[in-house]
Amino acid sequence: MSVAQPVPISPEQFRKLFGGDLGDVFLLVTSPGVRSALTVEESGVPVREFDWTGPEARAGLIAEMAALRASGRRASVLWIADDEFVHFDDEDLEGMRMGAFSSFSAPFSEETLRNTAAIVAAVDYEREIGIEEEFLTLLDQADDMLFLGREFGTEAVFRHQFSEHWFSLHGPLQPGQQVVLPTGELSSLVNASGEFELDTHFTLNGEITLQGAPIVHRGGHETSLAETEQVYRDLAPMADQPAIVTLTEGRITAVRPAITGRTEFAANLERLLARDDRYAKLHEIGFGTNAACAPLLPGNYFANERHPGVHLGLGLGTFTQFHIDLMSTAIDVVMRGVEGRDVELFPALGLLPSRQPAGV
Repeated sequence: MSVAQPVPISPEQFRKLFGGDLGDVFLLVTSPGVRSALTVEESGVPVREFDWTGPEARAGLIAEMAALRASGRRASVLWIADDEFVHFDDEDLEGMRMGAFSSFSAPFSEETLRNTAAIVAAVDYEREIGIEEEFLTLLDQADDMLFLGREFGTEAVFRHQFSEHWFSLHGPLQPGQQVVLPTGELSSLVNASGEFELDTHFTLNGEITLQGAPIVHRGGHETSLAETEQVYRDLAPMADQPAIVTLTEGRITAVRPAITGRTEFAANLERLLARDDRYAKLHEIGFGTNAACAPLLPGNYFANERHPGVHLGLGLGTFTQFHIDLMSTAIDVVMRGVEGRDVELFPALGLLPSRQPAGV
């Protein structure tokens, strides 16, 4: 029988994430099950550890950071727990930069931690800032976005200029910032962050091909890992049994299999919508921009959300039992009307090769 090897963690592998400045202390926050899977390597920055035992440990961690601040020290904080990431107020993070790995929606494993640590270490964070700037320029210049599913002939138009709420995760962490890792996403939300209303909607109409990977986030502790895993298994046939969804003003109004006889994903998605029609409203349209998150990895893996491409987000935790991201590799995005021409988004950002047919 093979024995799992501990995952080595060194402050140096996260230096780029923290903008090249690890501060005076590297504060490693871990839950007991995670800590036993790690070996902490020495570096030029002292490592200080904090035991995370669940949400009740929040006050203790705030006190730990306050003590560092009172002694005139700054810290880079790496938070790795098999529990939900807890956000902190701005005043609690003064002088701190916090990056978090969370396995709240899938059981913790050494393999997942190893993969995520490798992704975070591989990212060129300065290039991420450049990608964001180019993306925002294209958003500003384009009249709308065309979502193409070339293999199955699907088209949908997203009038993104009508969308008010945008959320971006790019570049190295700045003092006072906190983020669930890895970075690399720009999202349009139909409501302000943390809000969910049924009567708001995207101006998105047409048909979209869904083929790729679901990421199922459980909405809270009242939802079990087993329930979350069951929803993930129901939607996992998305990998090789694509479905076509019809969208009317940002709501899914019809689902059908893209390939005759390969119906499992389409049928299970329809059952989900019938069980709770709040999932029929798109809450998020996300654009992954992290090339280190390719290819898609098996399992209910959070980093698949950052894979270059488009994901549709359904539901929102605390309002619905799950937040479900459907990351589709079958969507090509064309920014229309950019200085009188059409621009393929992901090739323009240097993230994917052009799939435009030759001669067009």
